[in-house]
Amino acid sequence: MYLRFELARRSAFGRRRPLQALSTVLILLLAGCASSANLPPAYRPAHAPSTKAVQEGVRKGATEAKLTGGMETTAVRHTDHGPGSYFVCLRQHGPSAGKRPAYSVFFDDDAYKGIQSSVIFDACEAQPWVPFS
Repeated sequence: MYLRFELARRSAFGRRRPLQALSTVLILLLAGCASSANLPPAYRPAHAPSTKAVQEGVRKGATEAKLTGGMETTAVRHTDHGPGSYFVCLRQHGPSAGKRPAYSVFFDDDAYKGIQSSVIFDACEAQPWVPFS
């Protein structure tokens, strides 16, 4: 009886050793994959564009929207919609400026991101307009 118990015990441990070795190897392989030197850069939120970037972006946007003549803009404001994190409103200057469509010019940092027709959510009509030079 002692012999039978000893044989059963040896065969049980004999089967466990390859499984333990395999699991140890797999754990070490996975741990090696987890440590990577190519980590993405830390998130840095966009900041408001500089005055020069706004002037260049407004000119580029006016060209895309085919606006000619004098233009008016609003102050730079933060937004959570649109292609950029900041925007200015843009429209043509003139006696009937209130009836002319307004556009939103978007920026991320100093990078121009695009122009689109202003929506009610932008509240461009409620902002003070200044001539753009």
